[in-house]
Amino acid sequence: MRRVLAAVRALSLDHHTAASHLARLGRHSCAGLALITATASHAGWLEKLGIGAPSTGAGGGVTLATWNMAWLMVPAEHDRLAARCTSQQPRSQERALPCTPGRTPPPSRTQADLDALAHSAQALHDTHQVDAVALQEVDGPEAAKQVFRQRWQLGCFTRRAHPQKVGFAIREGVPYRCNGDLDALDVDGGTRAGADVTLWPGTPREVRLLAVHLKSGCFTGKLDRRFEPCSRLRQQVPVVEAWVDQRVREGTAFALLGDFNRHLDKDARYPAGPDESAPLNLVQAWSDDVPRGAVLMRATEGQRYIGCDADDQHNQYIDDILIDQKLASRNGDRRFARLSFDARDRGRQLSDHCPVIWALKP
Repeated sequence: MRRVLAAVRALSLDHHTAASHLARLGRHSCAGLALITATASHAGWLEKLGIGAPSTGAGGGVTLATWNMAWLMVPAEHDRLAARCTSQQPRSQERALPCTPGRTPPPSRTQADLDALAHSAQALHDTHQVDAVALQEVDGPEAAKQVFRQRWQLGCFTRRAHPQKVGFAIREGVPYRCNGDLDALDVDGGTRAGADVTLWPGTPREVRLLAVHLKSGCFTGKLDRRFEPCSRLRQQVPVVEAWVDQRVREGTAFALLGDFNRHLDKDARYPAGPDESAPLNLVQAWSDDVPRGAVLMRATEGQRYIGCDADDQHNQYIDDILIDQKLASRNGDRRFARLSFDARDRGRQLSDHCPVIWALKP
């Protein structure tokens, strides 16, 4: 056991040192490996050693999804906050629910509703083989656990008192590292920060993801209108652009995914304008080849709109996934999917969004 613990302590060094410890464990390594695997679930070094999940190199591919879950909360916490709701939308650091006159309040869900959502989460895992789901409007890991029940890791949720948080459900066995919140996206103390994660850190498969839930209300038209949602969204665009540009300079493969609250098909047709600090549109601000290589591909481009259920009143996507040239070049087989809800669950309190999926394969 002392030798097993020595190998575990070697995790804090480098993978070559860890390999030598494992070699010395000899016939006792089976018990040690179980302990080490549990200890190093996020480190990714086992793949470097050729132990555990087989390494597929830089061409291993990744399948991504994004899902806005419409105020997903633990029911008891929802009821507690709803009993003393506020007439205005709470600020980021307020622990409260809104009950704004004339607006639909945040939904209260039954166990049957949660079970139906869980069926979709399981389909993401089993049928679509999704590696990471960007989540929006989820009140942290405990709320997410009601839906992502088996073989998922839940983490990197933004540190916000408000119940609408951004975070990730990551397939069990995929190593990851949380990179902290992109707090600058909360431009006024009432908008939402971004969640930033790296999958397979330190390996050839490494990919960095930024999950966003941008300001709602400015779905089309230029951002320079005298309309508060457009003004806030206009402030958020340069924050995302700075993140994109930094990843390009680093040479890191990456993706942006989430609820953009914008009809990006329309937005992408028009220039962002000459002022990077005050853009007129989103897509061309982020995909301007400045610095060289800052060119993005979009999952929903050219895709027919698929509704979430028979009652879906939308006809354009606002949930999307954008990838950079590096991730695109190593994954030429790109397959788009939309996971609609089961028709048998019509009438249940699910979400006004359903998952958008992009499978990226070599």
